[in-house]
Amino acid sequence: MAKYESLLEIYPEKVENLSEYIAYCKYNFKPKSEEKIENYLFQNRTNKNWYLDRNKKEKLLNEFKFLVQEIEQCVQQGNARNWCENQLAKKLKDYKSNETLKDFPLNWLKNKIIGREKYIEFNNDENIQKIKQISGIYTTPQDLQEYIKKLPKHSFAIWFKFKLEAPYFSKDDDEFYVIQNPIIKERSFKVPMIRGSSWKGAFASVFKDLIKEENTRERIDSFLRVFGAGSESIKTIESLLLERSKDFFNLSNYLLQFMLFELGLEVNSNDVERARNIQTKDELVDFIKDKLSKKIEKNSTLIEFQTHKGRAIFYPTYFDKLSLEIINPHDRKKRAGTNPIHYEVVPKGTEGIFQLIYIPFDGILEKNDDIKEEVEQDLENLLKALEKLQEKGIGAKTKLGWGMFEILDKKVCLNLDLDILEGWQKCQN
Repeated sequence: MAKYESLLEIYPEKVENLSEYIAYCKYNFKPKSEEKIENYLFQNRTNKNWYLDRNKKEKLLNEFKFLVQEIEQCVQQGNARNWCENQLAKKLKDYKSNETLKDFPLNWLKNKIIGREKYIEFNNDENIQKIKQISGIYTTPQDLQEYIKKLPKHSFAIWFKFKLEAPYFSKDDDEFYVIQNPIIKERSFKVPMIRGSSWKGAFASVFKDLIKEENTRERIDSFLRVFGAGSESIKTIESLLLERSKDFFNLSNYLLQFMLFELGLEVNSNDVERARNIQTKDELVDFIKDKLSKKIEKNSTLIEFQTHKGRAIFYPTYFDKLSLEIINPHDRKKRAGTNPIHYEVVPKGTEGIFQLIYIPFDGILEKNDDIKEEVEQDLENLLKALEKLQEKGIGAKTKLGWGMFEILDKKVCLNLDLDILEGWQKCQN
């Protein structure tokens, strides 16, 4: 709370870092205040000037400390306090028509802090530099190359700078905020970000599109090597097998769930009856092999049936700009906006860094040629998935075109020579 209290000494037009911006949004959150600004003002009938209502002035200034600072700055410039209060009243009349006190801090934020530039930039914020360093994000591909050299053979990294071609948004779970839809931020430093898990989920989604285009065993295995397998259904079945459970009735239930929801296999009444009658581990394996016969060769290892960690590590991306966007749903009959919805976004044109590190930790006992072939397949598939992700976008509201980005600098860092797709450059070059 100390950080938010310190905002009382910050003049809003001089917000210089992200912490002060976030503090403003939190400290001035007004969830239930529906009274209007005009109730605190009156207009003199003679001279038509606007003034603060003396009886309500103290309440208004107590709720919104940044208005007190507006007056104090005016006084420090050598003006009389009454004159400064009258000047403030003239400014507040622009907010009186249809803005409640609940909306007032948001509009003050747009006009005073973000202003005509349409975004607020924090490129000198120490927090952004610190969190990048803590997260292990390299600012140059040359530094990343030095790190990749220290990793196991055939490890690689995909690194690129990108520029947003449209706003990026992914909602945070912070309910106490002056904006209806705050963007997701790093928990401690409050820096706007794309989580590593968001990158992973987005890549996995477009990777599945590649599998639909070419449903081969090699591409499915590549997906499982890169992203791993760890659903609750798989974990439950695996644990039951490892414990040599005698409760085959529960095992058959989990098995059917796994086949339906994880593997997407068709299950008919005969399959249900057969699953109910499974009594041994051999019968279970035979049943799974039969149902996966179209996907796997006979007697091959059931990698789909094993929980394992993926080889790819996706790093977060941090941004240094924030802005506001408005979506205004229209009434179909009146063709007019009904209730504007504000979104805190990373604006178009903002640049970020993407970083992925791939470590084939589970291939240490494989032959060198075999592991090299796997890694080259995985690298090729990841780069193809990235091309699709550019077209699709990342984050929320991608159907509106949000989250689209342009790659500015394509780098692949290797510790052994591998073939890479055309258009990409090796970091050591």
